Amino acid sequence: MAYEWQQAELLDNTGIRVTAVVHHVVPAAGHGQPVRADMVYALAGHRHSTRKVLNGGYPLPRKGDRVCLEASGEQPRLVRLCGDRYPDGDDGFPTLALTGVAATIGLIYVIARWVAKNREPVQPRAKTASPG
Repeated sequence: MAYEWQQAELLDNTGIRVTAVVHHVVPAAGHGQPVRADMVYALAGHRHSTRKVLNGGYPLPRKGDRVCLEASGEQPRLVRLCGDRYPDGDDGFPTLALTGVAATIGLIYVIARWVAKNREPVQPRAKTASPG
């Protein structure tokens, strides 16, 4: 998750819009299923290829279609579709991190309450007569 967030920040900071051409499409198994598209694009005089999974929000691409991509200026192989916010928008990571921390605190609280409720009380030791 942190790796994906770093990639998103790199794309936000150094993203360059490029036009990719679809050269192969793997159709979905059923209606509304993701489609995989292989695309070729040029950046800084070099040709690169990428494979993107297109979910239901995008029109079905065909071979030869042009697609807008954002490529990182520092890592040309790092791309996303134009307009995508990766991962899950700008506040996806903080929300997920806070939810994870809150869930962990809640779990620790529930376990501590269960242990406190179900432990057996410690019985004091009986006094023994000392010799002498």
